[in-house]
Amino acid sequence: MPAIVNLLFNTVSTNTTISFSLVLPLVSVLSLLVGVGGHLLVWLVLMQNPRRRSKPSSVLLLNLSLADLGALLTLPCVLLSASSQGWQLGGAICVLLGFMTSLTAGADIFSLAALSVLRYRIVAPANHRPVRPIQVAGTVAVIWLVSVTMALPKVTYIQFDGGCRWSVDQGQWLGFLVPAFLVYYVAPLLCIGINCGLIVTHLHACRLSLSATRRNKKATALLIGSTLAFAISWLPYYALEFVNVLSPYVSSASFPLGHPYAAWANRSLAPAQAPPPGGVTLLWELASLIAILLVCLAPCWNPPLYFLLSRPALRQLRALLPSPRQRWGPARIAPATAPRHAPAAPMPSVLPEGA
Repeated sequence: MPAIVNLLFNTVSTNTTISFSLVLPLVSVLSLLVGVGGHLLVWLVLMQNPRRRSKPSSVLLLNLSLADLGALLTLPCVLLSASSQGWQLGGAICVLLGFMTSLTAGADIFSLAALSVLRYRIVAPANHRPVRPIQVAGTVAVIWLVSVTMALPKVTYIQFDGGCRWSVDQGQWLGFLVPAFLVYYVAPLLCIGINCGLIVTHLHACRLSLSATRRNKKATALLIGSTLAFAISWLPYYALEFVNVLSPYVSSASFPLGHPYAAWANRSLAPAQAPPPGGVTLLWELASLIAILLVCLAPCWNPPLYFLLSRPALRQLRALLPSPRQRWGPARIAPATAPRHAPAAPMPSVLPEGA
């Protein structure tokens, strides 16, 4: 993935007319609290049940959750930088942030692609052998190895130059952006789309029990929902990056070197040069803010989708969490009252016999 920190910090903190010091921190805190809490509940549900946590799909779901938790750990940097309207954490943290963003985004989408392949093998077992634990472990290892390989160029040969900004020219920037878009976005989504199409076709062609059909449909819906959440969250970012690199008419604060307005963006190099027409435009700021908010919220969607589309997981979560009755004790039962029109009991006689 290319230098997302340009979009996260330079574009929104230099000569802006919209105040990001309130909106972005609030969304970051909300995403951090909701996201971490939701993923911890997913881990609690999956790890409490030995039979459930040993399933290949559960292992991949935990791997997906781990990637989302790693992405959430970068949000304090976003919070601090947005609050101070500048980068205060130094070059090493900036490089680490870019590396972690690439690493977790890759592990996230690759886990979804592996889940789509596994889901098709489960739905159409006649054509495939059962998945062994060693295969699942190998898949998880490959996911993280590819993600690390794609993220390493940030650390190895991109030069950091003041603030939180990458000193790369247009060709180098495209050299990151195009492979990242193809490997992190297009190829995994194409793989998931093909497998989901095969799953739907197989479910329509074969006759299964009502419970099995319902279970397969919900599992497929969970996969499609998580994929759509990822696609929608990252598409504005990629669109802005391509426009920022290729268009000579966009007024941005984070141009690559060699861009017509790059000298103005780094005003220490050319302080007397006139800014591009319109400076940093309101439309660009608004689009940047939307892209940043979607990226910050991206790790939060999977837990609610999982609990909404998995009744066993929701039942297990309710069993694990304390209910109001367990907290306050059993309700007191009011004593039974006599019927309104009950006949009166006969009064004992106090008169002597024969009176």
